Amino acid sequence: MTRKQIVVEAALVGSRNLLAGTSLASLSLAGCPRRMIQYVADSLFLHRAMSGRRKVPQKNVVDVLSAGGTQSIRLGALDTDQAWFWPQAFYTQDIVSLCLICQIVQPRFVFEIGTFRGYTAYHFALNTTDETRIVTLDLPREAGVRANLPVSIIDRIDIDERAKSDGYCFDGTPEAAKITCLEGDSAMFDFAPYRGHVDFFFVDGAHSYDYARSDTLKAIACCHSGSVVAWHDYGKPVCLA
Repeated sequence: MTRKQIVVEAALVGSRNLLAGTSLASLSLAGCPRRMIQYVADSLFLHRAMSGRRKVPQKNVVDVLSAGGTQSIRLGALDTDQAWFWPQAFYTQDIVSLCLICQIVQPRFVFEIGTFRGYTAYHFALNTTDETRIVTLDLPREAGVRANLPVSIIDRIDIDERAKSDGYCFDGTPEAAKITCLEGDSAMFDFAPYRGHVDFFFVDGAHSYDYARSDTLKAIACCHSGSVVAWHDYGKPVCLA
């Protein structure tokens, strides 16, 4: 499918979702289909959160993990356009929460599904000890690569964008030595060497139900008693490609 076809399909999906439950304000973003879809998804996501329709109760990190009244975190890549300080403020809360998990739990082994440009992997490295090992998995950076399970339209766009990018935001930093980048489809990847060894597992790959379920089962198998599993974009509406 060409880039033009993806844009047209994204615009159609955004229009459908507009009728399904968000405001007419999103029509002002019709010239940028990806932003339109993002606006609609974020609006519906916020509505679900505020109306208690996310099914699984939402809790803050400090409500789940024991922590003192004061915690210090480290933030990096602030001089790039990759930082999660976006117009949607909850992405900033997301990276702060992930850093807090690392500071509170102090995992020795972290596994992540969904590297993209390495922003979260970098922050895992920034907020753990020098001995901590971070392994992060994503699809190969090859043009035309496709996932084995259904993915959302945004996932497909991200896959194409990642194929065009070079390097990671942690390249050239001291923390890069702690990070191992692997390539492969999480649905087909052999997690056997990591079973029972992961202290903190972060699931942030494709956002379809099929991948979320598959990645979650893999994460649970890799963890042990006392491990922590976190999911990104939990409860956000998606449109399958």
